[in-house]
Amino acid sequence: MLAIGALLAVVATVLINYSNYLQKQQLEDLPRIGSESALRTIRAFLNCRPWLKAQGIQILGAWTHNVAVGLAPLSVVQPINASGICLLVILAVTKLHEKASVVDWVGIGSIVLGVVLLGISLVNTPSVELKYHSVILWFFILLMMAVSVSTLTAAFVRKDERASSFLGIGVGMLVGLTAILTKIAWMDVANRWAEYRVAGVLYSSYFWMAVVFTIIAMVFFQTALQRGAAIVVVPLVTGFSNLIPTVVGFLAFHEPFPSGALMGFFRLASIFLIIGGAVILSLRKEGGAAAKKVYTEDSCKTVYQ
Repeated sequence: MLAIGALLAVVATVLINYSNYLQKQQLEDLPRIGSESALRTIRAFLNCRPWLKAQGIQILGAWTHNVAVGLAPLSVVQPINASGICLLVILAVTKLHEKASVVDWVGIGSIVLGVVLLGISLVNTPSVELKYHSVILWFFILLMMAVSVSTLTAAFVRKDERASSFLGIGVGMLVGLTAILTKIAWMDVANRWAEYRVAGVLYSSYFWMAVVFTIIAMVFFQTALQRGAAIVVVPLVTGFSNLIPTVVGFLAFHEPFPSGALMGFFRLASIFLIIGGAVILSLRKEGGAAAKKVYTEDSCKTVYQ
């Protein structure tokens, strides 16, 4: 089962990051979210088959990842999931022709290294029975919502290149929050298994909250990819979406700290690297922005070589 889980984790991270590349590719030719009427924007997205294909790949990758987590330890799946950022960066540079400054690469490298160390630090973390402290958990949920709202608001207020970095941080917070709500929803299912079986998920308010936050995060993620480089946005989203559940799991779910001084150092270093990389990218300045393409009804039909 371990080998199958690891293989599925590789497939999942390839699908997810390839989907991110396809989305960025198509978003260049779709109306900028917020610049057109909501109805025209929605119609344009739903009529763009390449974008819909990317969404299908994303969903397939997400479900494959969920299956991998069920078959293999998180300590195996997490590092594999983190490594997928490398594929996105390669595609963004070679296919999308995105460019990053030395400072940008320092920030990106810091986040990637932080996510990898975060995954490695899970190796010697003993598993425990799932339970949580309600007061602490809701404190962090409300705090994460507040931080996400503030960063997303700052992103839309700003008119410079840093807006996409703030969007990436906000989306990463939302994705991390969704992961926490999903975890609680599965706990609800387990508690109601004798009565409702799998259908118990439909009776969990946390499940529906996770669905709502997933939709919101998806919209803002599209906005972030439209306004910034994929090699900047995706590492921010990945970094915070992995960091937040880990921190909340330690403080609210009573998950133990990694065993051993080295693993403990990796866990702390990952936190500083991810946050430090986010700060560096939030201060970025781009030389010259590429000309913005004007949307037409046939825009998403553009063929890329």
